[in-house]
Amino acid sequence: METKEQVEDRLSTVERCTLMLLYAAGGKVRGKLWYQKEMFELSGAFKNLAEELDFNAYSYGPFSEGLDEYRDMLENSGLIHQLKLTDKGCEIAEKLWKQGSDREKEIIEGTAKFLENLDDEELLLYIYVTSPQMAEKSDVKERILQKRVEIALRMLQNRKVSTGLAAKLAGLPLTKMIEEAIKRGIKPFDVQGDVEGEN
Repeated sequence: METKEQVEDRLSTVERCTLMLLYAAGGKVRGKLWYQKEMFELSGAFKNLAEELDFNAYSYGPFSEGLDEYRDMLENSGLIHQLKLTDKGCEIAEKLWKQGSDREKEIIEGTAKFLENLDDEELLLYIYVTSPQMAEKSDVKERILQKRVEIALRMLQNRKVSTGLAAKLAGLPLTKMIEEAIKRGIKPFDVQGDVEGEN
């Protein structure tokens, strides 16, 4: 039987990142859809992760078959079960987290905190708008985009996004988004350093 150190030594970049993501998300992610999209976002921030994963446009946006294989390997190693850390996985994830750079932790934690807080429509709208090339083969793209203003306003109302990002997600100019929000009794707000809304 392998020791924790031996298991840790043979972990790939993807497996390490998965364990750190689950740790940052409180030990589990909401489901496969969130896992795929969160790892897709992280692959945009970490070059070594992008080199190991190949995301393609698929039925629900970006999808990596390889990521499913890595998930299976973590399950077979007893580190996760149904995208939830096991006790053994939690110990290793905690150690990886402590060893991670401040930049890694900030990006992983920010990604988990933001995307885990979104429902499936919000998650898909965010991904489809920020990575349109990954929405080309989506089975639900049209349905999501038809509701984009409603979804973005709901996100703004629940303070999941700033007014600027809500406008981008809705496909509206910032002034029009503010008008729509006020009409519905939603108080527009901004997040300090929100660059998305300035485009």
